[in-house]
Amino acid sequence: MTQNYINSDTAKLTEILKLDNSIRFVGKIKNRKLQSFVRSANKTLLLDEELDNMPHYQASVKANMENMFDSSLGKTNWIITSKEKVKLITLFLEDGLLILSTEANGNHDEVIRKIQSLNVNL
Repeated sequence: MTQNYINSDTAKLTEILKLDNSIRFVGKIKNRKLQSFVRSANKTLLLDEELDNMPHYQASVKANMENMFDSSLGKTNWIITSKEKVKLITLFLEDGLLILSTEANGNHDEVIRKIQSLNVNL
């Protein structure tokens, strides 16, 4: 069902991956580096090897830019980017980011709600 990069956090990320059939990918970024990830084995890859790391980098850059507004507007909870083929979701954690991609028609509000209802320390 899943494919992983580094074994740490894999069980937690796999639990998140199984929350909704629309979820394609779940990863954890810490210190701007992808620490671990799981990917749905039954979803077609949309990026080639060269571009595969770019969404993770982009999420880190966006998150860093959001931090500029924290003192005035409060901490960012999540960011959603909607593309024609996928939605990219970034959830802000105490020590990093949780990044997900879902099918374009996935219900991002429902996915976020399910993740927040988990009793899992990411």
